[in-house]
Amino acid sequence: MAFSRQRGRSNPGGRPGRDQEPTDRRIKLARQSGGINRRRLAFIFGGFIILIIAGVTVGLWYTQFYAPPRVKAAVINDTQFSQGDLVSRVRMIQATQGYTGANIGLTEILRVLYNPDLDITAGPFTLGMVQMELLKQAGPEYGVEVTGADLDGAIRQIFTPDVAPDQIATEDQREREFRERYESYLNFNRISGDDFRRLTEEQLYFYEMRDALGANIPADEEHVEVYWLRTPLRPDPSLGEPQKWQDLTTIAERLQEEEFEAVAQEFSPVFRFAQPNGYVGWIPKGAFPRLDPHLFGDDETEPLAIGEISDPWESSGYLYFMKVVAGPETRPVEGAWYERLKDMALQSWLEERFDLGTSQGWVEVKYDSRIYAWAAEQLRQTAQQKRGDQQES
Repeated sequence: MAFSRQRGRSNPGGRPGRDQEPTDRRIKLARQSGGINRRRLAFIFGGFIILIIAGVTVGLWYTQFYAPPRVKAAVINDTQFSQGDLVSRVRMIQATQGYTGANIGLTEILRVLYNPDLDITAGPFTLGMVQMELLKQAGPEYGVEVTGADLDGAIRQIFTPDVAPDQIATEDQREREFRERYESYLNFNRISGDDFRRLTEEQLYFYEMRDALGANIPADEEHVEVYWLRTPLRPDPSLGEPQKWQDLTTIAERLQEEEFEAVAQEFSPVFRFAQPNGYVGWIPKGAFPRLDPHLFGDDETEPLAIGEISDPWESSGYLYFMKVVAGPETRPVEGAWYERLKDMALQSWLEERFDLGTSQGWVEVKYDSRIYAWAAEQLRQTAQQKRGDQQES
């Protein structure tokens, strides 16, 4: 008997085989739709993860690299300094010092922004950025203006090499050497020409404003003739025996028992205004403002008597034992004392100007330890990238 095969049909009374496809279109569509949905969910989930990763990456980049340099550090009228400006300034100072200051802390960074312990006698680098900007903005009040030609001349003076008397150099040669030295300096220290011009401009304003304010110094002033013993307020390892200079009890006892000159010669480090035996000479009023009440007297303080030895008085990081031997007497202001009074006039003006600006709201200095910690890390990395010895100018 012959049997015929039926293809594509299932046993009506039995279950379809496993390898057979369902014939119901709704079941097929449902399965196809479920696959599409699963793939869609996978794509959405994957995209969401990528967005999270991208967001975290962008956030870290923003908080670590983009945002910190742009955070406001100080405002002086319409001029604003950012943390990036502060780091750039410290790097310029590092360049002038040969990148020897590897350990740069919060205090040093803050002093570059605003230095509350000014020492004008040390030159313009002791001023903070805020104090430099105060000088610049006040220049027109005192007839002081630094022009582009002034800047060009100052920069050329720094980088144009001297020609030996037995040599001849053309203008083209001198110009070429100037350009090479100037560009080499900028590249070597990784600073821009604009940054260096600003630094040069500030130095010119420093000396011009110092002279302008010094024009009001009287030709004659009260003086007293003094000896002093001057010792650092904080230990100074460079002196060799730092503990020796801090033994104020021993110093005071010996001053009562021995000649002032002998004790001063042993305990007083050399200072440009005093001889090794402590003799200073005739000091004009105003040369050491914190000592003036003790030397000249005021409404609350009696001046030191002739021949009397003072208790230790503090001024600008030093302690002074003083002995007045003559005066007060009105005398002409001469020599180094005139330059000292110009320094003090500039220092007093800066202190008063800053106080005025902060009280009136047109000067603002921001203190944020987190941001300054970021700046310190940037500068620490710079200091580790020492690039050899400075080129000779």
